[in-house]
Amino acid sequence: MKNLIYIFAIAVMAASCKMPGNNMGDSTADVNKARMQKFYYEVINAHNVAVLDSFCSADFVDHNPDPGHSGKGMDDLKESFTDFMTGFPDIHVSTNFMIAQGDTVMAHVTMTGTNSGAMGGMPATNKQFSMDGIDVIVIKDGKAVERWGFFDSMKMKDLGMLPERGAAPDSAMTKTGNEQK
Repeated sequence: MKNLIYIFAIAVMAASCKMPGNNMGDSTADVNKARMQKFYYEVINAHNVAVLDSFCSADFVDHNPDPGHSGKGMDDLKESFTDFMTGFPDIHVSTNFMIAQGDTVMAHVTMTGTNSGAMGGMPATNKQFSMDGIDVIVIKDGKAVERWGFFDSMKMKDLGMLPERGAAPDSAMTKTGNEQK
C-alpha cells in the first residue's frame, strides 16, 4: 500500500510539472490556434459575417485580398466574406493541421463548396470544388491583425471562373457556356 501511495504521488507531481518548451494548454500559441479554429467554425462554416468584429481587429490587413478588395479594414473584410459566401453559400473549411509560434498561426485547410451564387460579376456555374490552401495569421490581443493566404486558385479555372491560358478574360465565360445574355 505504501508503494502505491508513492507511485500515485510521483504520478501527480509529474503530471503537474511543465517541462520547458512544452507548455501545452495555456501557451500563447495554443490559445491562438484555438482562436483560429473557432474563427473557421463560427465565421466561415456558420456563414456568419456578423461576428468578424470579435475575431479581427478594425485595422485588419489581408496581404492577399480577393479580387476587387483592398484587404484593408473591417468594412472591406466583411464585404469580401459576404461576396464569397454569396458565390459559395455552402462553403465549408476543414482544418488539416495548424502550427503556431507565439502570435503567428499557420493552418493548412481544405475548402469545399458549390458556386451556386453570382460572384465578382460572374454568374453561378453550379459546379463544386475542393481547394487546399494555407492561411498565415498574426494575432494580437486575441484578434487577427494580418493575414497571408495561399490557395490553389487554379481550382477556380475548373469552375469556369478563370480564362484558359492565353485567352482573353472575356472568353472564359463563353468557353464554359455561362455567358450572360
